Amino acid sequence: MGERKKSWREIDKLRDRSRHTRSSSEPKSMLERALDDPRLKKLYLKEAEKLFLGPKGTPEHDEALKRLKDSYGKKSFEQAARDYVSKFGLPDEWGVLILLLDLKESPQIVCDAMERAKDMLDTKGPLEKTGFISKLKVLSMTSPDPDISEVAEEILEAIS
Repeated sequence: MGERKKSWREIDKLRDRSRHTRSSSEPKSMLERALDDPRLKKLYLKEAEKLFLGPKGTPEHDEALKRLKDSYGKKSFEQAARDYVSKFGLPDEWGVLILLLDLKESPQIVCDAMERAKDMLDTKGPLEKTGFISKLKVLSMTSPDPDISEVAEEILEAIS
């Protein structure tokens, strides 16, 4: 009567496009397979980013940063801050920069931290901006060091 219809399997064989019968033309490298897993990809990118951070990507930096944060509000904060800044420079984290504004005996670090925070201000939300402006107002009025007061006033004028 009529011709028998071909099954999809037969049609795929004719076209040589069956996805389940042939393997990929080239085996994936270990890196490609690892990057397919989102968890491993995130870990890989984090490690790669550390390479570009230089000394700030080391475990020693992480430990010094933790020591700095933990010592906030204690007598050891001044020394921890000076040690951190001498080894690694000013921190890149907004919160830690704001902590450095509370140093009493290191006016140069405070002034540098205010300048760095001012540069980062455009990327911050309204809450961080308001907090930073308030902190600058307090420093400009109450700081016993004239350099800190002057820099705080200059930054307030520049961002207002």
